[in-house]
Amino acid sequence: MSKAGSGAPVAAIDLGATSGRVMIGEMAQGKLELRLVHRFANGAHPLQTFEASASSEALAWDLDQLWTEIRHGLRLAFAQCPQIASIGVDSWAVDYALLQNDQRLGQVRHYRDPRNERAVAALEEKFGREELYTRHGLQYLPFNTIYQLQAELADSRLSQSDTLLLVPDYINWLLTGQARSEWTNVSTTGMLDQTTGTWNAELVEYFQLDGKLPPLIQPGEQVGTLRAELAAELGASSEVQVIAVASHDTASAVAAAPLSSSRSAYVSCGTWGLVGVELSTPVLTEEARITGFTNELGIDSTVRFLKNVTGTWLLSESINYWNAQEPGNEVSLAELLAEAEQLPEPKVLIDPQDERYLSPGDLPVRVSEAVVAAGGTAPASKAEVVRVAIESLAESFAQQSFAAARFAGFEPDSIHMVGGGSQGQLLCQRTADRAGVPVIAGPVECTALGNVLVQLRAVDTASWETGKLREMVRNSISLTHYQPEKVNSVA
Repeated sequence: MSKAGSGAPVAAIDLGATSGRVMIGEMAQGKLELRLVHRFANGAHPLQTFEASASSEALAWDLDQLWTEIRHGLRLAFAQCPQIASIGVDSWAVDYALLQNDQRLGQVRHYRDPRNERAVAALEEKFGREELYTRHGLQYLPFNTIYQLQAELADSRLSQSDTLLLVPDYINWLLTGQARSEWTNVSTTGMLDQTTGTWNAELVEYFQLDGKLPPLIQPGEQVGTLRAELAAELGASSEVQVIAVASHDTASAVAAAPLSSSRSAYVSCGTWGLVGVELSTPVLTEEARITGFTNELGIDSTVRFLKNVTGTWLLSESINYWNAQEPGNEVSLAELLAEAEQLPEPKVLIDPQDERYLSPGDLPVRVSEAVVAAGGTAPASKAEVVRVAIESLAESFAQQSFAAARFAGFEPDSIHMVGGGSQGQLLCQRTADRAGVPVIAGPVECTALGNVLVQLRAVDTASWETGKLREMVRNSISLTHYQPEKVNSVA
């Protein structure tokens, strides 16, 4: 039996759009246990921070700082648990690093960079949206990797590079020196052919990526072992494995979502709200494309048939905006949520999927303008803006849960809310009310749990089906049930 099969812990690196964490996960007395080791901030930075000649509107991630934080977290983890057997990395989707001779070329650009929207028309002169959907099955979003690559063609980095790695694959490469492309995250790029499960040859040729895309690897496969010099820095054995988990954070979250039946819908709610159902095959119809659904891949050859809608970004970015406008008079989201809960239900809602909410900045202003444009009265307080946002998210989550399920021929009997948004009592209750079905909230750290479960399964001698993974979560985590009260059913 392997080291981990005998109960050794594993380390999960979980990178979100606003924060990252390093956690230790293990089985203890038949239950999954997670322990936070290190948490750190993440977010968009002006590209000018790193490159003085860059456009003032360009955005990037600080991957060097993230790597510093990751190494610090791993040092703490190995100091606490020297017997850690493996490491897994998940992150947000679509963004990538370009390498040349094992050196990164510039910064990893942020998916909210305005250059991506400008590139859409140029790519669609060559490939129409209908044609692209039959290949990749992805909801149109202007930050999908294919549009970023189109924008990249105007620069020299793409032609100079010899390797392209999505963010978690890049971290895996830093850990091991091995370049691999994990397929759940690759399925978000637009470069994966849904019918063959391989890189799309025509798009590879168009973007001149032949030879630059590493081999595909499935969740649970070993990427490699820690580089010897890195292992010494971390206080770890060089035999520690790096396992490819479901490296798209939503894929990891859905892997651990404790779905109670085959008719359960899910909402993975963080910065984004990923709303959908789990299927065995993709839905590549024109109706699915027009209505904005996406087919992304999960563990065990499952399909996450879902829609990307704005999530708690509406709230967090509003708080950031208000506090930047009124330094010294900061407000907290908890305070505003308490006030918002006492307010009446707003008469006019916004559409969280509207592209006007993609970019950072004056989100509360845009929300107020959208309410007025829809015939309502502008919110008179910060708490009213928050209530409009919460109510609009609940309506969107309810509607899209039913819409996704109808493509599979059923109506949801429950909605599972996982991730940070599952802590929002008002959001969960109003989603239940608007859907007319129970909302089951938790776990909060669903992404890290999915990361850990795939690692434990990979290095254990037992065969754990997807259902077994979810049963382990249900047996380990306390869930909160919200029953519909004031029902505004979308059925």
